[in-house]
Amino acid sequence: MLSISWRSCALLAAACLIAATPAFSDAGPATTALTPAGAREDLELAIAAVEAAMPNIYWHQSRREWAAGKVDARARIGSVADSEALWRLLRPLLGRIGEGHLGVHLSDAMSQRYRDAPRFPLDLLWTEQGAFVLAGYGPAADIAKGARLVSIDGTSEAELLREMVAVTPHDGVIRTGTMRDISGRGFAAMLYRQRGAQASFHVVLDGPAGRIERDLVAVPRLARPPESGDPPPLPKLEWLDEKTAYLNLPTFSNARLREVGATFPEAINQVFKELAQRGAEDLILDLRQNGGGSEPNESVVFSYLVDKPLRKYAAVEARSRHVAVTSLSGKRFETDVFDADDKDQQRPIHDGRWTRRNTPPHGLMSRWTSFSPVFKGRLVVLVGGSTFSGGAELASMLRHTNRGVFVGEEVGGADEGNTSGYRWDLELPNSRMKVSIPLLQFRMAWIDPLHGRGVQPDCPAPPEVMDTTEQRDHAWQLARALLRQRWRQPQEATCEPHTVHAES
Repeated sequence: MLSISWRSCALLAAACLIAATPAFSDAGPATTALTPAGAREDLELAIAAVEAAMPNIYWHQSRREWAAGKVDARARIGSVADSEALWRLLRPLLGRIGEGHLGVHLSDAMSQRYRDAPRFPLDLLWTEQGAFVLAGYGPAADIAKGARLVSIDGTSEAELLREMVAVTPHDGVIRTGTMRDISGRGFAAMLYRQRGAQASFHVVLDGPAGRIERDLVAVPRLARPPESGDPPPLPKLEWLDEKTAYLNLPTFSNARLREVGATFPEAINQVFKELAQRGAEDLILDLRQNGGGSEPNESVVFSYLVDKPLRKYAAVEARSRHVAVTSLSGKRFETDVFDADDKDQQRPIHDGRWTRRNTPPHGLMSRWTSFSPVFKGRLVVLVGGSTFSGGAELASMLRHTNRGVFVGEEVGGADEGNTSGYRWDLELPNSRMKVSIPLLQFRMAWIDPLHGRGVQPDCPAPPEVMDTTEQRDHAWQLARALLRQRWRQPQEATCEPHTVHAES
């Protein structure tokens, strides 16, 4: 899409789940107190803004569901006394919309309070099979890696996951994106956002020696090791043998590539030139960490894998060219939707809406010019919950052209499209939280019968707790094994577990 998505940030650092923590002075603890009038004004402003700016808030919910959510939020707003409580009310309300690019970012004062707050002492891996311990800190450091979480303070693992989905941005009804976001230290961050400060947690686990019940004390931020930096943004090509290559595409972000003095079109062109020059016959394409980035880089990659242009979008629509709302105290908030150099690519339609013309440079097509060389060999695509935005669009384009065998878990971005592109970062005047509102609806040129879901893997291979730090994990091994089979069309491949052989 046209900007880096919220989830692209979340994939790179767990702190992005609650917005980046700035450097603070020693001026003392920040206050997040709200008056009843201030809390109500912020809630109503957020509601008005998403209703006025988002092209279709009823894509993944009914009008009745949205109306019921607003009634519930308005009934509870009278008890809100601080920004944290407002977040716990506002974030699940906006989560009903089912758009993963719709974010609620903490104010500086909220981030300061979080920075100093002790939190849950376990890092977890979340999958459809359950939540498993990756590491423990402080007195919890002795808990074995791989122990399965049963409950926290009497709340079951399944219910905890439902709570996390409600307060994390996600497309449609997809859960894998939330699972990737709350794995590692992300769960501790979001549990604090949900519950506030907590001195200890009663935890039930199933470990190698049986059931474990412990009261675990919260640990400070510094109990965990420093977070690693952003992974390198350049495409990474690795040759596995004379005819087989592995290509990791970690991002489609032009901004991140500019930071290392590169452009995406040039970098990916070099990759496919090398594949052609060395006579590659098989390719593993890894999109598991690709949270999107900049349009039309997903189409650039597609055009090196499929020789015929594709009508990828049914439409790209905006609610209006200009959006304006007024708060309860009479303050006006407004934004233009399109950049000046993009306005001539739009045309008006009904009810004040605008739609993208199907003309170069982007339009609704995968491309307008020819690409060369096109790789026509066998393709296996690794996907997962962190495959989002432009990464999810590429997965959908490949799926709907029958290009490749998909291995991993359900894609984190909806197969039918998303609302992203330009965004309106609206600061709520009392809490100072920012609501990041996506302004363009990208509807793909196909309808998935599983409404609100992502591309499904042909060969399921979710992350496993013992190889989460390994590139050549179970999914990678399965992809490699698939290419040892004799198939030409993706539907001819089989996914039997016994075909997987460990490689160094």
